[in-house]
Amino acid sequence: MRLFKLVGFIALFSTQAFAVTLQMTTRNGRDYTLDTLTDRVTTAATEFVICGDQVENIKKVKLWMTEHGHGSTPTVIGPVSEGCRNISKVNFTMPGDWDVRVELSDGDSGAFIVTVDRE
Repeated sequence: MRLFKLVGFIALFSTQAFAVTLQMTTRNGRDYTLDTLTDRVTTAATEFVICGDQVENIKKVKLWMTEHGHGSTPTVIGPVSEGCRNISKVNFTMPGDWDVRVELSDGDSGAFIVTVDRE
């Protein structure tokens, strides 16, 4: 599985401009982006937009902090719109490196590595 760190460029989704875009390729080669409206990801982050191949098959998005061996509260996956889904209730409980793990209904998976700053 290939993982990518933050890429700091502006992306567009509908009429919203995103400040941070992360990229990830799953084990089976599907490409996804994860976007946020803020210029950096902090412990106050509450929402992302995920776009990519077969986004309608995403069944779970899990927050996991590998260094400390724990996760966070469950996220909520919104409906598909223009090849993207809204991910809400994103609650990073502390700063540091987090995995935003994506599981698809066919067993494929991948993870974005997100560096979270203190609010």
